[in-house]
Amino acid sequence: MLAQFPIIETLDDIVPHIESNKQIRVKVDEFSGQTIVCYMVQDEDTFAGTDLQYAVECRGLAFHPDGRIAARTLHKFFNVGEHESVRPENLLWGQVDRIMEKRDGSMVTPVKCGNVILFKTKKTFSSKEAMLAGDIAQNTMGAAEWFESILGADLTPTFEMTSPKYPIVIKYEKDELTLLHIRENVTGRYLTEDEIFATNPPFPVVPNLKAQFHGKGLPANLVSWDLLKERQENAEGLEGWVVQFKNGDMVKIKTKWYMDLHHAVTFTRWRDIARSVVADQADDLKGAFAMTGRSIEPILLVERQIKMRIEDARKMVDATVKFGKDRGYEAKDMAMSFKDRPDFGLVMRTFRGQEVDWMAWYAKTMLEQDFGLEVVGDDA
Repeated sequence: MLAQFPIIETLDDIVPHIESNKQIRVKVDEFSGQTIVCYMVQDEDTFAGTDLQYAVECRGLAFHPDGRIAARTLHKFFNVGEHESVRPENLLWGQVDRIMEKRDGSMVTPVKCGNVILFKTKKTFSSKEAMLAGDIAQNTMGAAEWFESILGADLTPTFEMTSPKYPIVIKYEKDELTLLHIRENVTGRYLTEDEIFATNPPFPVVPNLKAQFHGKGLPANLVSWDLLKERQENAEGLEGWVVQFKNGDMVKIKTKWYMDLHHAVTFTRWRDIARSVVADQADDLKGAFAMTGRSIEPILLVERQIKMRIEDARKMVDATVKFGKDRGYEAKDMAMSFKDRPDFGLVMRTFRGQEVDWMAWYAKTMLEQDFGLEVVGDDA
């Protein structure tokens, strides 16, 4: 569990702590002009080490062009059982503040960009989900004034955007923004439930279900892990829950019903694991494995291999681009010199300073040759 959240006023407050972490990218978003700091590849090293408290913040932090923090989304948190610090016996069930149903949608946050407010998903302002969130907000009475007040106070509201247009597993009947949290940009403090309601949000607020998980005979403030585990194994029709503690840290619990629909527990194939990694869903898979007593080592093995493949390809491309720039090549010279290489597209995008979606490249060119359809055994 995290002891505290770091103070982040500017981009310079976080970059020194994460610049050596190859899985975290600092990139200017062309659509908004904001700088986004977000992890791109997740493996066992992404959220580890002495700078853990900074790494977990890199889940879509946004900074204005002058470097000031613009939005502080939810920090990265983990499934119960995913690693040692979040094993059930190591969690403070007497310090639970909120238990919220985990809605099956896309996390979105509004950001003040100049004179306009734009929505972003974790990595971008230009996704279809971000655009739809903006449309929902624009059609919500009182939303514009509320956003001006909240964002003007250096606070970041985080929503779950659910829509029948973008179903994942659970189908929703209408487009909706549900307010999950409001967070102070600089300190990282999460507003209390009372403070959230005091802002009079024009959106539904995710309900606090803590009272439903208080076991008989337990002290009034104690949540029953046994009851949570029983519901996790038997509840249907929902993704799971997010448990928030009084210090602001959180853990998530996915229902067996939800994970079974993802084919995440029974008859998982190596290729399934690889696809979950490139889709940034490996942490959910780890939680499912841990919850059912399976080792997460196969997932870690896949993460390591994908990370190695991408790093090797990136080094090769960077070396080629450096070769060309050192010789004063223009784009046409690069094209003539390297047009026959299988990574030609990557070379040219990098040479032009364009973003490369390495996960998409890997999924398209390498995933199926690296990982087959064999079922992962319990002894893997």
